[in-house]
Amino acid sequence: MAYDFHTSLAREMALFDEKFKDLIAGDFEFINHISGQIFQSKGKQLRPVLVFQAYKLYKEEVSEQAYLAASLVEVVHAASLVHDDVVDMADMRRGNASIRAMFGNKVAVLAGDYLLTNAFLRAYGESDIQLLIMLVEVIRQMSGGELLQLQYANNRQANEDAYFRIVGGKTAALFGCCCQCGAYAAGASSEEVEKTKEIGRQIGLAFQIKDDLLDLDKEARSGKGYGNDLKEGKLTLPALYYLYKAGAEAKSTFFEDLDRLSALHAEQKEDAGLLDSMIGRIKEAGGLEYAREKARQCTREALALYRALQRPRADFEGLLLEIGESSC
Repeated sequence: MAYDFHTSLAREMALFDEKFKDLIAGDFEFINHISGQIFQSKGKQLRPVLVFQAYKLYKEEVSEQAYLAASLVEVVHAASLVHDDVVDMADMRRGNASIRAMFGNKVAVLAGDYLLTNAFLRAYGESDIQLLIMLVEVIRQMSGGELLQLQYANNRQANEDAYFRIVGGKTAALFGCCCQCGAYAAGASSEEVEKTKEIGRQIGLAFQIKDDLLDLDKEARSGKGYGNDLKEGKLTLPALYYLYKAGAEAKSTFFEDLDRLSALHAEQKEDAGLLDSMIGRIKEAGGLEYAREKARQCTREALALYRALQRPRADFEGLLLEIGESSC
């Protein structure tokens, strides 16, 4: 049975929603309207849940510091999605029009910046500097990961090592920060904070690999375009495995097809036959199963690290298993 992300945290999540609304409140009507559009679909709020569950490994009653950390990681995540949609020229987000599609790229970039800086300034007087440093550091890592991803788009030098540097600087870094902030707010030791952070990082890797696999599943992709990563020239783990196994001629053909697919996407055109052919080649080479096994390895590592803490908590283990088995 799928893990229920909120039942065990019903009280905390209800209070989180109230505090979060206060934190993101802007100074004028237009930014509040944009924020309303950004947060109209809350999703599972996985990152705040990770903060609270990591906190509860060490202390039961959630502190104001933990609520603030949970609110800030959700702001960081939301702002990164707004900016990602500009970079990726994405018109849809969670089944709705993206901010760039609704208001244009200029507004989207500025709104993401405002959301971040406004929240951090509001939080400054309520938090110790170490928590804010953790969050600023993860923003730096995520920005670096995005730049690396652009560097390796349609790049014949892309390989698995580059992929994990990119993912490690984006999704995994934020998941790690969630667990780090939760443990820190609960007063865990420095060693415990770092170990809890690594649990989050490993499960973040699994989460991203699973999401990359979903991008290649036409039936499962809902609210997002099928094959978007390839259309944008992003070489995710299944494609990189194919390229590792392919001969020189097949590899050259794949990159030529990738260039063509990306060029069509930039012109807002599609070639479904070409996309299906490329994904078919990846599947035939075993790229999907290879990526699934990598996700399983990361999940097993996260669980091993958690169990080594010797702080048994069924909710936290259930959360790790759910993230490792399905994308959210």
